[in-house]
Amino acid sequence: MAWAVDRTAVLLLLACQAVTGVAAAVLLTGTAKAMRGLLGAGAVPERLREALPALLVVATAAGLGRVSAAVASYAERRLTPQVITRADNGLVEAVCRVEAAAHAAEDFADRQEAAEMGVTRTHVMITDSQRFMSALVKMVTACGVLSFLHPLMLPLLILAVLPAGAGAVMTARVDYQIHYANVSDRNVRHMTRWWATTPKFADEVRANGMTSYLLFWYRSLSERIDRRTLAAAPRTLRIALAGALLGGVFLSGTWAGLAWLAVTGRVPLAVAATAIVAVQTALAALSKVVINGAAVFHTSLYLTDMETFLNDAAARAPRRGRHEITAPVEEIRLDQVTYRYPGKERPAVEGVSLTLRRGEVLAVVGENGSGKSTLTRLITGIYLADKGRVLWNGHDLASVDPDSVWSCTGLVPQIFAQWPLRVRENVTLGQPRTHDDVPVWEAVDAVGMREAVEELPRGLDTLLAREVFGGAELSGGQWQRLACSRALYRRPPLLILDEPTSQMDARGERDIFSRIKGIAADRITIVVTHQLENTRVADRIIVMENGRITEQGHYDELSHGGGLFAELLALSKDR
Repeated sequence: MAWAVDRTAVLLLLACQAVTGVAAAVLLTGTAKAMRGLLGAGAVPERLREALPALLVVATAAGLGRVSAAVASYAERRLTPQVITRADNGLVEAVCRVEAAAHAAEDFADRQEAAEMGVTRTHVMITDSQRFMSALVKMVTACGVLSFLHPLMLPLLILAVLPAGAGAVMTARVDYQIHYANVSDRNVRHMTRWWATTPKFADEVRANGMTSYLLFWYRSLSERIDRRTLAAAPRTLRIALAGALLGGVFLSGTWAGLAWLAVTGRVPLAVAATAIVAVQTALAALSKVVINGAAVFHTSLYLTDMETFLNDAAARAPRRGRHEITAPVEEIRLDQVTYRYPGKERPAVEGVSLTLRRGEVLAVVGENGSGKSTLTRLITGIYLADKGRVLWNGHDLASVDPDSVWSCTGLVPQIFAQWPLRVRENVTLGQPRTHDDVPVWEAVDAVGMREAVEELPRGLDTLLAREVFGGAELSGGQWQRLACSRALYRRPPLLILDEPTSQMDARGERDIFSRIKGIAADRITIVVTHQLENTRVADRIIVMENGRITEQGHYDELSHGGGLFAELLALSKDR
């Protein structure tokens, strides 16, 4: 990923590590030569003159190492934000691009949360990797010098740091296991926090006495997460103590071995002095290799979650074909369509056959859970049918580019977005906008919102986010009208309104349905509603029960047909 976003920075980092290694080797070699001169025979001035060239080499190598470290820091700072942004954007795009059915999968949300942790750890991986490489190069050079001084020193040093390395890897795995065990609880806690603190639900939470309840569950989830974390503390303590004990034994053996070599005369005094410096350097480098290597391993576990999720999301992205739907859409036909949500035993839509033609207004009615909204998702290609086919102008949606389908669709769902943007962007979002606002005002007029928009502090430029400085807020009915204007602005060949007037007053409801009827000639229009009187505008009505179409016809026909439509209509009039 780093190579893809900034090759220059990656090459700088690699070059700096090579320079650091060379400088470390020169530093130790120069130190050895300086020690021979300083500790040799002769007068002090002579020994200083003999050691001076080596000391100059040592000083130059030390300076070069510092410059290299500074350049490496610059390259790391240049690289890190770009990689984090690329990882974050990749995750967001992957989630946005998956088939909508993936969100209903049982573990999708938990795996997404685990992948989010991978994104946040990306910058840690860059830092740890850079430190690991630097320490590794220094270790190799120091150990090479040390092996040259006496071959016995290197294995003793490796044994001194090996227990700490094994312990760090084991601790990292324990931390990751605890993290993964807490994924679901952390996910729910995050949602609970949002519900409890967002101004959007503040009135309901406070007036209905929900504050204590939500705080109780937030504390309970936090305590459950803490219990799992604290339960692992004794394991990590045992690992750390064992590593420290074994490492201390072998480190003592290293120094004892060096002392024995010097006392017995197996190495000259100057070489022994150099060996002390080399041991200190190699020991520091080895320790950093262990620490940063374990950190890289730890972070790699989270990045593996991210990579696994991205690969899975890529596999779940739509691959339906390259054929593109273009306007006008003359006919949409459903042929024995069935769809079942993951984890559900009964299909939400089962064996539905239906033909829609341009210029027709279709009303879809039925009780809650009858499959109305699922049917609209199948018609628009948001979901692909498990069985049967959905055909647009004779082309199966399973083999059609979904973006071309959605460019021909205008949808007002039951739960619509209240974007924290200006009024204008709330209308035009997702569509190219002309330089003037005439089309925007036409869409606003179509839903009876001109007066309300003109009364806002800055008209179309008013930010619709009360929690942001200078923002304003709309009522529920006004937001719903704005959502309808967003769909109308698109002038789509297929217009779907799912309970479009549930939050509107009688005047607004009448205006919306009058407008729907007035523009129906150029498109296919589907209205999902519980307000059965509004179905008078429809050319045809279908009634759904348990995912099936049980009745269809005109308003007058169904209202006297003695079926579910007539029953629901009578109940609505009795209210």
